[in-house]
Amino acid sequence: MVLNIEVKGLSDVRKFINSKNKRATMLVKRGLSRGAIVVQGEVKDSIAGNRAETKSVDTGRFLNSVEINVKLSALSARIFSGLPYVNFLEYGTSSFVGRKHFSNSANRTKQKVALVIQNELNKI
Repeated sequence: MVLNIEVKGLSDVRKFINSKNKRATMLVKRGLSRGAIVVQGEVKDSIAGNRAETKSVDTGRFLNSVEINVKLSALSARIFSGLPYVNFLEYGTSSFVGRKHFSNSANRTKQKVALVIQNELNKI
């Protein structure tokens, strides 16, 4: 399961960064990294049963497998778990209803992530 965060209007963001200075670049990247941490925390809270979705913790392996990979050069972040059964937990099977930890968390945090990035940009 992979959840991607991408900055829309990437060419406009790059032009803006280039028109400012290195500080602007650092702030955008920091905002993206902080936004990814927000989403990761929301996914983990969902898995732990602290949100509307059904709890998915037995041994803690799934909860502890949620990672972040931020590609600052591409201004993108991935929140993911590489466990082989994650897609079954997210989307379900013929006899099991999926719990949508990643997709519901993405929807819940969309505005918060945008605010985190905007708050960093306001420091320019």
